[in-house]
Amino acid sequence: MISRLIALLALVAVMLLGPVPARADEAREALSKYVAWRGGARFEALQSVHEIGRIRVGEVDGTFERWLGREGRLRENLSLGPLQLSEAVTAHSNWTTNASGQLEELGDHGQEDRRAIALAFADLVKPHAGMSYQLLGSEQLDGRSCTVVRLGFGGTDTYDLLLDAQTGELVGERITQDRATRLVRYADWRNISGVRMAFEQRVTHSNPDGDEIRQLSSVDINPVMNAMLFAPPAPKRSWAFAPGQHSTAWVPFEFFNNDQIFVAAIINGRATTLVLDSGADITVLDKVTANLIGAQLSGAVPVGGTGGQAMMQLAPHIDVQIGALELHDITAGVMDLSGIAQQLEHPLPLILGKEVFNQLIVDIDFPNRRIAFRERDQHAVPSGAVRVPLGRHGGNRTVPVSIEGRNAIQFDFDLGSNSPMTIYPFYRDRMQLLAGRRQSRGLSAGVGGMFRPIYATLKSISIGGLSVVDVPADFPDPADSTLNSDRMGGSIGLPVFSRFRLLTDYAQDAIWLVADPKAAAQPFPRNRAGIIAQPAGDRLKVLMVAPGSPAEQSAWKEGMEITAIDGHKIDAGYRNSATSHWATQPAGTRVSLTLADGSTKDIVLADYF
Repeated sequence: MISRLIALLALVAVMLLGPVPARADEAREALSKYVAWRGGARFEALQSVHEIGRIRVGEVDGTFERWLGREGRLRENLSLGPLQLSEAVTAHSNWTTNASGQLEELGDHGQEDRRAIALAFADLVKPHAGMSYQLLGSEQLDGRSCTVVRLGFGGTDTYDLLLDAQTGELVGERITQDRATRLVRYADWRNISGVRMAFEQRVTHSNPDGDEIRQLSSVDINPVMNAMLFAPPAPKRSWAFAPGQHSTAWVPFEFFNNDQIFVAAIINGRATTLVLDSGADITVLDKVTANLIGAQLSGAVPVGGTGGQAMMQLAPHIDVQIGALELHDITAGVMDLSGIAQQLEHPLPLILGKEVFNQLIVDIDFPNRRIAFRERDQHAVPSGAVRVPLGRHGGNRTVPVSIEGRNAIQFDFDLGSNSPMTIYPFYRDRMQLLAGRRQSRGLSAGVGGMFRPIYATLKSISIGGLSVVDVPADFPDPADSTLNSDRMGGSIGLPVFSRFRLLTDYAQDAIWLVADPKAAAQPFPRNRAGIIAQPAGDRLKVLMVAPGSPAEQSAWKEGMEITAIDGHKIDAGYRNSATSHWATQPAGTRVSLTLADGSTKDIVLADYF
């Protein structure tokens, strides 16, 4: 459950030490000392473990119960305030429940979890085919000199055991999976039926707000684990349509700035709007909205995004109504979304996450700016639709994408992203995607704050055989991205999918795309000035000047203030006016900008990345 809890809250970690090759027999000698310290033959005979205890994550206290099996089986139940989470991992089935109690498959996390689970037993620390053993040398951990042994399985994931150099005691484990690292410290070892078991386990990440502490109250050695223990619960139906209906009618949506879907909704009886985000692992309420609807808040847990880390409270029993559809008893996160709203230049009361996608057909008709939600048996595939299979990556769904004719690789499917494409650093570097391309930098907002990715243009991408050309993409630096995955190419956002009619069918692991020739022929909007500015009353304040842009060449600086564009003054209606799109006009367009001191500066728009 450690890895799934991290995935749920989207926590981020960093890579630590790299391997220093050494003789394999020295590594095996260190591991033999460890096995002897744990209990020798009794540890080697250990088949299963049952643990009960208390857990603290962020500012939330709770309880847990966990079963571990030698063959890599796990069942865990967590109670963290309003979060009631369960997970099971076996050789044949991997499932979890999300914050709102919906049942989900674990996908590729099952294999990762099985390897981490196996560290609790002696088998993994014995030589196996397909495994590698390296002695990395010595390292200090909490003032103790430790011998570090690295176990590998042929990929990029690594499992380091930090063993007391004198006794062989397991002081800690450093586990790196999918380029995210966590360090587990062990203490309070007790002898249980001849096997040493750690009654204190502390997990740390790069963000200390996400540190996890487990205090065990009881440990049972070699309990019988019935197969039913790993059976998934009955799926929770967290939605309902109005009596006699099996779908909503078409519901109009606001396609704000052509990159966000805003839908009218009622949240706990209060009329508002929400933004639809398939990439959100949990529905998120703005704290102002939470106060207005009287949401009962508890705890604070860490959450990570493309901009870094932030803290999120939890609010259970949230009901969301869209037309004839009601989503009920959702557990939502509560955060201050004002910074993102300011960057989007649109109020952001609620982000509706994958809870609405998990069990319903979501039909988004972009050409007609309307959306419908349907039960699966009311689903009819539109004529000419192309099926694209959905994969899984942690808590996200993924689609295969080919970039400029390369072999397809999975990309996170993210309708909440206003970037057409985000390329993760690992794939960017492996494919040398930035070599020979014109580049610049921009300014983006995400959970945790602002960041400045590299901007470049991809000549073409292909999804399900459907091509999209001249696609602007952002390339975040490793330190700025919580999803620097070595399994994924990146994420693909709403501006790409808005060129199609899109239907999602998570239950059948598919989306359907219907081509829209008119939309496909339109170029992607892009900032051709290089001025990234934010409205501030009766002016725009320049937050960034993009490198290599017309603005940089015209000596624009951060902090300058614009009061009028081609004679049109900045006012309260600027955000929704045609004037707000001045920087995305065609290359060669000359724009006259009035500064706060009354002077004017002309800028000629151009493609600079």
